[in-house]
This record gives sequence, C-alpha cells and structure tokens, in this order.
Amino acid sequence: MIGTEQPPGPGDIETLVLRALVRKLIAKQLLSEADVRALLLDAAENLDVAGGRLTPEAARDIVEEDLAPAYLG
Repeated sequence: MIGTEQPPGPGDIETLVLRALVRKLIAKQLLSEADVRALLLDAAENLDVAGGRLTPEAARDIVEEDLAPAYLG
C-alpha cells in the first residue's frame, strides 16, 4: 500500500523499547553516556560480521556513527 505506514514488527518494537529504556536510565542518572557507549562498544565488538568478529576500530566506528546517536539522541 502506497502512503500508509506499516505497524512496527516484533523486532522493531523491541528496539524502540530498549532505546526508550536506555534514555530513561540516563535521565534518572542511573547510566551515564559513557556507560552506554561502553555497553554499545562491548556489544559491537561481539558482532559476527562476514564470518568474524569486528576489529576494535570497526566496532568503535559503528558505535559512534550508528549506535550512539540512536540511543543517546
């Protein structure tokens, strides 16, 4: 259908809830932005891309360019 939005799928809603939760924890000062970046970096370093783990540099790039903006606004 052209011009209509699809409701979010199960994976989409989980991502939205997780992002909202992280933002609430930051707002309540239970997590700092540095804590979130460290968590995201740990997760990114364990991504299995093209048959292997990412290098630390590639993981940092993903965090800074894609993940941190999505979680930190």
